[in-house]
Amino acid sequence: ATEFEASKDHFEKNIDMAREAIGDMNLVSNIAEKKSFLQDSKKLLEECKKNIQQMEYYWQTLDPSEKGYYKGELTEFKHQYEGLKNDFNEYQEAIKRDQDDEESDELTKLQANTREKLLTGVGKLSDQHKQLDGIVKNGHETTEILRGANRNLVGQRGHIENAGRNNMVAQNELTRADRVVKKMRLREFCYKLILYLIIVGLFGGYIIVLIFKLK
Repeated sequence: ATEFEASKDHFEKNIDMAREAIGDMNLVSNIAEKKSFLQDSKKLLEECKKNIQQMEYYWQTLDPSEKGYYKGELTEFKHQYEGLKNDFNEYQEAIKRDQDDEESDELTKLQANTREKLLTGVGKLSDQHKQLDGIVKNGHETTEILRGANRNLVGQRGHIENAGRNNMVAQNELTRADRVVKKMRLREFCYKLILYLIIVGLFGGYIIVLIFKLK
């Protein structure tokens, strides 16, 4: 009977703590906290089950005169355990439903956020596509400008080449004119020299004639 009483004391202590843990689940709204109380009550109920198994074992060792009394208590303890176990199962199912609803809400939010991000991404892609179109357009315009500049450079190159050729012609003309001027100056010098010689000759002849007259 002593062992039975010890197991009985442990059972009553564990069943009260399990009942309190299950009751505390009504005081919180957070699913994580509810699951924590649920886990505590599950461990306590497992201890209660072990206590009942111990009492059943010790009951078999009792004297026949004691079995009738303790049989009633054992039946009552089993009834308390089964009732609390049913409450535990109901709370467990309720928490599972709440968790599923919460996960469903989270999934809905995630889908909404994903959709919003996708729409934002599509908008950004559209903007980038427009930017690329603008870049391509600017590229074509730049190409046309470069082609025009190239044509201008080709034209300017032609003008430069023509100017170079004209410069060469002018240089040749200047060289030719310089030779002509030099020839004219040489001819003028020769004319002046001949003229001076004639003058000197005439002056010399005049002197000679004058000398003959004086004699």
